[in-house]
This record gives sequence, structure tokens and C-alpha cells, in this order.
Amino acid sequence: MNLSLIYTSTPVGTTQTVMIIILLALAIILTLYTIITLRKVGIAAKKVDYFFEDLTYKSEMLNATVDTVARVTNYMDIFDAFAKRNVKSWVKVATKNKDVVYKLVDKLREFANSED
Repeated sequence: MNLSLIYTSTPVGTTQTVMIIILLALAIILTLYTIITLRKVGIAAKKVDYFFEDLTYKSEMLNATVDTVARVTNYMDIFDAFAKRNVKSWVKVATKNKDVVYKLVDKLREFANSED
């Protein structure tokens, strides 16, 4: 074996050996630092993902609530138009809420055609 390259007595060879050892130590430290940093970034990414998932869940719940409130206000408008016996307001509400009116007419037909 030729160990004289590693353990040389010349100042240039000793300097090279010391520099190689320092560079290896720095590479190990930087590798460990990179691993730790990437783990922290992964944890932060999971937290952001959970945050957006929570927002999505809450917005889905809010959408159902908004739809319910919209339906209730439509029914209130229809009742108000009937209560006032104002044909103009009834036509206005009916044209604005065609799907509600169609459902109401279908239910009235089913009720009229029922045996009971």
C-alpha cells in the first residue's frame, strides 16, 4: 500500500490532507443540515395542506347553509307574493325562481292525482 500520499511530511501534502478532512466535515454538516431543513419543509407543507383541507371542508358546509338560506328566502318571497295577492309580484317571483315554481307545480299535480 502506498500510504505515503496521506501521511506525507511535506507541508503541501499535510495542507491537502487537512483541507480534505475539513471539506469532508463540512459536507457531512451540510448534508445533515439539508436533511433537517427538508424535514421541516415537509412538516410545514403538511400543515398548509391541512389548513386548505379545513378551509375546503368549512366552505362546503357554508355552501350548504347558503343554499338553504337562499331556498328559504325564495319560499318567503313566494309566500309574501301570495299574501299580498299582488299578481305583478307573483309573476316577478315566479320568473326569478322558475325551478322552485316548477317543483311546486309538480308537487301540486302529484297531490291532485293522488288517490287519498
